[in-house]
Order: sequence, then C-alpha cells, then structure tokens
Amino acid sequence: MSASALRRAVAATMTASAAVPQFTLEARADMADALATAADSGCSVEDIVVTAVARTLARHRRINASYDEATQTVNEHADINIGVAIAVEDGILAPAVRGADRLTPAEIRGERRRLVAAARAGTLRPTELYSATFTVSNLGGHGIPRFRALVIPPQAAILAVGALSKRNRVWFSLSVDHRVTDGVPAARFLTELVDHIEGNTA
Repeated sequence: MSASALRRAVAATMTASAAVPQFTLEARADMADALATAADSGCSVEDIVVTAVARTLARHRRINASYDEATQTVNEHADINIGVAIAVEDGILAPAVRGADRLTPAEIRGERRRLVAAARAGTLRPTELYSATFTVSNLGGHGIPRFRALVIPPQAAILAVGALSKRNRVWFSLSVDHRVTDGVPAARFLTELVDHIEGNTA
C-alpha cells in the first residue's frame, strides 16, 4: 500500500527532526488550579495549557525561536503562534493558534475548535499550517501518562502533555533543539510554565 500525501509529509518532517540535536526536560505540574479555571471558564485543560505556554513564551523568547540552516543563525520570533497537534486520517497536523499570547482561554478554545474542524475537513489555510513557532502535543486524552515528542523543524521546541493522574498531576516533557538554546534557559522556561499552571505567577 502506497503512503498518502500526508503520510509522506509526516515522514519527511520526522526524518528532518531526527537530524536535529535535541534534548528533553521533564516536570510534573499540579493541575488543581488549571482544572478550577477550566471549570469556571467553560474551557478545556488544553486551552488553559496553551494559554500558559503562550504567556510564558513571551518572557522566554529564545524558546520561541527557530534555527536557520542556510545562514546558521537563530531567529527569535516576534509573534507567538502555538501549533496544536491534531490527529486526522493517516497522519497528524499542527495548525497554529496565531497570536496566542494575546488571547484569553475562551478565545483560544474557539480558535482550537475552528482549527480542529478545518483540519478534519481538509480546509486549513497555508498560513495556519506553516506559521507555528512552538507546538503543544497532548496525548492525555488517550491515557498516555508521559511521552516525548520530536521537535518540528524549524521550530526550536515542542511540549508533550500527558494524562491527568488520580492526584490531578500531569507530566510535561519539553523537547528542545540544542542548536538554538541550552539546558538552563529551557529549564527556566519549563519551571516558569509549571508555576504559571499551578497559579504561582501572574
């Protein structure tokens, strides 16, 4: 059976990712505050996580960056566009919630729902498909407690979100392009993200 066009595109992206020197940091977050916020706002936990990621990236620009192979330079992006991984038939797409740092959780909920519908209908625009500066991959809804995602070139990082435990805790795994940044800046980002999720920062 020949691979579909989407499957071939995924294969090409993952092959490129395998050539990227990357490392992964992990942290566990108490989701009690996020669950309360989700319940009060009518949003999902993923909406709250995407909001927290976007606002934390605003203070950690080196994570919201990409590596330019041609010029061998690091480009820090002014815009924060969060790719949300969406499973579709025979593959996965990660269209971007553009300007996510300027959106409320409710606005992110609406945009994510629109992107999911467009992805499954095959009507995503190129600007939605190829403008992400950072990606969130969530397998929590499938019961996977903890996993590592591969960086999607040319993005510098991707966050893997695991399943909610009985104690309302979630594992976050941050994979990072080592050409763009190092362990300490990545650790600072992940620590601040967890603090944000737990309601310990503004």
